[in-house]
Amino acid sequence: MKGFFIADYSPEHEKFLEVVLPLIREGKTVYLEDIVEGLENAPAILFGLFSGRNVGKQVVVVSWE
Repeated sequence: MKGFFIADYSPEHEKFLEVVLPLIREGKTVYLEDIVEGLENAPAILFGLFSGRNVGKQVVVVSWE
């Protein structure tokens, strides 16, 4: 396994957005969000995040306002 440090790729960020954003807009690339409501649920969600239970980007909604 080889890791990477995201800051090493910051010069490539604009190029990445130029390539990926049109693909998302066209529906050719799809991303998933795992949304849970309530800050009180954050500890359980954090545990699930580190145990592989979530799918996609994990989001805790504190308020819809």
